[in-house]
Amino acid sequence: MPDYAALHAPHAALLRAALLAASPRGARAALDLACGAGAKTGWLASCAAPGALLLGLDLDPAALRAAPLTERVAADAHALPLRPASLDLIWCVAALGLLAAPERAIAEARRALRPGGALVVATATERWVRPRRWPPALTAILAAAPPPPPADDLGADLREQLAAAGLHEVRLAAYLLDPPGLAPAAALLPLLDWEQLRPSAEACLDAADLAACAAIAAEEPEPEPLPVLLIATGTAKNER
Repeated sequence: MPDYAALHAPHAALLRAALLAASPRGARAALDLACGAGAKTGWLASCAAPGALLLGLDLDPAALRAAPLTERVAADAHALPLRPASLDLIWCVAALGLLAAPERAIAEARRALRPGGALVVATATERWVRPRRWPPALTAILAAAPPPPPADDLGADLREQLAAAGLHEVRLAAYLLDPPGLAPAAALLPLLDWEQLRPSAEACLDAADLAACAAIAAEEPEPEPLPVLLIATGTAKNER
């Protein structure tokens, strides 16, 4: 089996920042779905209320025994042994593509969410993308805002999977993983187009930077296969 911890290590800081940016705060009960040895489950505490239940679930009991958790469940992600509407937040990190029936796992996660609860799915994959070489000055406008959706409908398949399971307000962000070690804003920036960036750019950039952006926007970069991190967040409908 691959050493997933070693594979993820160069991207851990970016993955953590991206997950936290995509996750609502104040969860009273949160689940790391298909958590393995729980290397990332502890990050859930940053999204949870004081004293919240933090749960790790995986099919492999041996992996769970190594997890630094007080609450563990050895179970199948396709058939969660949880009451309906019992969780506020579910993470599925680098695991959806390993499941036999991803759509069924997403539907099970949706069933377990309380109204207003969120499912956050993170997956690293290689995709054909058109990286834009925007001026570094643009990274400043991304630091304090929610991540915009990527250009070229990148990750639309993941967004549609969550929507098909009945999740609402599905949001998607994409981060470039090459080179490793990019800050979140720098990893987001190449995968955005000018229409997404223009309103904020025109409010804060000088004429020279705007001219450079306009010149880049006028070009159509050739697609190339690059590793990207996709983060999708869907919300269970609040009936109230």
